[in-house]
Amino acid sequence: MRMPSLFRRVTVKQFLVLVTVGCAAAYLLHNQDEIIPEHLVLERYIRAQQQVDEQVGAILGIRLVRQVEAYPMSDSPGYLRSLFAVEGERGSLMVTLKQIKGEEGIELTEIRRP
Repeated sequence: MRMPSLFRRVTVKQFLVLVTVGCAAAYLLHNQDEIIPEHLVLERYIRAQQQVDEQVGAILGIRLVRQVEAYPMSDSPGYLRSLFAVEGERGSLMVTLKQIKGEEGIELTEIRRP
């Protein structure tokens, strides 16, 4: 049984495969870790933390895994919670940071092994 062709002997199945592969490639290329100035500040903060250095040694890479913005109560400022995967010469860690909106400080809230 032959598949109907759409254009110059390209079947519907071949066309769908090409579209799927193209969409996946576009997503992967576009979704690369974008360099955002706020992320650079957080990465510098992680690199400066002695307890991170003690556990993984020299940091080889830091990747943002998840970032959540929360507003616990309507009368209090919201906060941004960021989860980073940290790869070092002696292992890896998951590091959680918290920033309160409108304030300058960053707080390291959790360090754990993946």
